[in-house]
Amino acid sequence: MSSFQGKITHLSQKGLGVVHHPENGLSYFVAGTWPGDIGEFAITDRPLNNKKYGYARLIRLTQPSPQRKTPECRFLGFSGNDCSGCPWMIADYNSQLDQKRNRFLYAMHRTGFDPDRLKVGPVQPSPGLLGYRNRFQVKTDGEKLGFVAEGSHHIVPIEDCLVLNDTCRQQLHTLRRHLPNPEWTPAPGHDWNFIDLDDQSPVEPVSLNCRQPFRQGNDAQNQWMKAWLKHTLGQHGNLRQIVELFCGSGNFTEVIAHTGCPEILAYEADPRAIAVLQQKHFPGVTARTADLYHPFIWKTLRKRVKDADTLILDPPRSGLKTLQGFFEAFTSLETICYISCDPATFAHDTRAFCRQGWQFSNIQLVDLFPHTPHVEVMAVLRREHKARKT
Repeated sequence: MSSFQGKITHLSQKGLGVVHHPENGLSYFVAGTWPGDIGEFAITDRPLNNKKYGYARLIRLTQPSPQRKTPECRFLGFSGNDCSGCPWMIADYNSQLDQKRNRFLYAMHRTGFDPDRLKVGPVQPSPGLLGYRNRFQVKTDGEKLGFVAEGSHHIVPIEDCLVLNDTCRQQLHTLRRHLPNPEWTPAPGHDWNFIDLDDQSPVEPVSLNCRQPFRQGNDAQNQWMKAWLKHTLGQHGNLRQIVELFCGSGNFTEVIAHTGCPEILAYEADPRAIAVLQQKHFPGVTARTADLYHPFIWKTLRKRVKDADTLILDPPRSGLKTLQGFFEAFTSLETICYISCDPATFAHDTRAFCRQGWQFSNIQLVDLFPHTPHVEVMAVLRREHKARKT
């Protein structure tokens, strides 16, 4: 295994340090490093398919980055026996926010946008850097309980997790008291069972392999996002019809319902989430189950959404996936509010919007998960006047 000296120049799109090999001309992705780190690195993998990149690991840090700090969590590490769930805990928080903004701008640049023409301010910081997370998932094989090491099938036993809020930390401790537990042994051919919990669900009886309905993982930041949406919608005057896609169980629907819009159509693929939303009886809201990834979904919804002047969407990480028939369905749109958890798919989707005459009027980045590369995007697009006439 060959080693070399180098300096981390920047972070990759996935949040790994990038170091250039001085002899072979290749660059390598290195976990657990930060821009400015100087050290000795060992090549761990052959170059990737494009023959320009490979993977390496840090052997020895000879000069740490000025932004590097000692992580608070004793379980954090970057081997197959460590938890790497908070990989950016090695850096001070301000530099984390700067890198999240850089990650977004790079994704936009790769899709064809000019970052210098995008008005993107600082990332909205999280008020809590520890104890902020209201939900979590652990894996167990009946003997161990914890998180899976990055790039492996190995369960890393975790005694505590500092980013969980008090209720979730107590739930984790309660689960550990069940070990060892032969009833948690995975079925043949499976490496583990998973346990999904949040601070609003009872830990006992323990339910294996049962996913909780989606919920934003940071309550304080979720409230900030809802306030942003309320302010945004309040600037639009008289709203005739709002369509919300990927509404879940109504996190943002509650805000939309209080705009006074007479007709709000909310769509979601998960029937459990729609059932919960319908029980909330928000005024003006009609909630329906729809497979928003069906290849002919926009043709199916066309008659219902053709009069919508405002669209709000908060898709999963995969984005919209298909836009075939999308613009033909939403013929009356004036405003789009796009909330995204993945800069790459956000860039892909909004590039298609801009080709159809839409322009950004606001882009706001939000840090939902400190110490991770994740960044939330909230954007408003409006149709160009000329394109609206044609």
